[in-house]
Amino acid sequence: MKSSYRNIDIEIFGESHSSEIGLLFQGVPKGIEVDFEKLNQFLDRRKSGKGAHSTERKEPDLPIFTEGLSDNSTNGGLIKAIIKNTDVKASSYEELSFIPRPSHADYVSFIQSGNKGFSTGGGKFSGRMTAPLCIAGYIAKEYLAEKGIEVLAYVTAIGKIKGVSYREMDLSLKDIKNIQHFPIPTIDDESREKMMMEIENAKKEMDSVGGIIECIVFGLEAGIGDTMQLGMESRIASSVFGVPAVKGIEFGQGFEITEMRGSEANDAFQIKNGKIETKTNKSGGINGGISNGMPITLRVAIRPTPSIGKTQTSVNLKTGEEIQINIKGRHDACIVPRAVPCIESAVALAIMDASMDKLEK
Repeated sequence: MKSSYRNIDIEIFGESHSSEIGLLFQGVPKGIEVDFEKLNQFLDRRKSGKGAHSTERKEPDLPIFTEGLSDNSTNGGLIKAIIKNTDVKASSYEELSFIPRPSHADYVSFIQSGNKGFSTGGGKFSGRMTAPLCIAGYIAKEYLAEKGIEVLAYVTAIGKIKGVSYREMDLSLKDIKNIQHFPIPTIDDESREKMMMEIENAKKEMDSVGGIIECIVFGLEAGIGDTMQLGMESRIASSVFGVPAVKGIEFGQGFEITEMRGSEANDAFQIKNGKIETKTNKSGGINGGISNGMPITLRVAIRPTPSIGKTQTSVNLKTGEEIQINIKGRHDACIVPRAVPCIESAVALAIMDASMDKLEK
């Protein structure tokens, strides 16, 4: 699985139930420190075992760097990192080797692979593959932090339960950093409790629930990006859609802006503390595909986990018969909280890539 960035190259290898998964990361500048304690804390945010929403699969997710570091800093060469899979249970998937699970990639991968059986646990399409993505994301976040840029995300909705959004109030770095340790990192306590109940109810009913993650980029200067496919929205969206279960993205006010008049939607300019800023940020910090100096704001829709215990209809691809299935195995009732660092990683990589354009000129 290779990336489509402009200045950096990322390849994620392995599968959900292979012996290991890993990352090849090319184009990283020399001298970025890799603090393993901070890296492990970041990876810990996407791990399971933090509440009713979480799968019973427990992986330590300890990254091993085999190339690219010298004295715990990037050396400018190819970075290679691996994570061992230690808690694999393929038996739950054996009876489904030719029966596609609804809304999984089983059927389409079956067609593309020449009618071979499915890889257990979703193979390369599994959310497990976001662990190497988060290694790359951590490095990108450290690169950006050196430039005063922070990328932070949080949960703003689980199912029909809505929490605080940047669309309703200005959120600071401190606001978001203060809630990252919660099982559901949402801004206010009241909605957090309701979200947890929503997930618990879905799990009791052998079902699942999705939600919305918001992400804010603080500290990015004006003038980063380009037009059309090299614009900031295009690059961020392309990166974010590499995270499994993402089904939509919007920037700033997003689709709500269609209900406004131009006079409401426009961000008027002003001088504040000697700097040019906009009075509002309905465009999400981007004009014409280029950063305007305001925080970049975006919302990401995460679908409900497709692996559920309820009876569903599928087809036996060997016999051509319609059948009823009950998916077994260890699955999240809600993957949204675990996807938060994955969205941060995807956005940070896109911002890192775009910020390196100036180095090419």
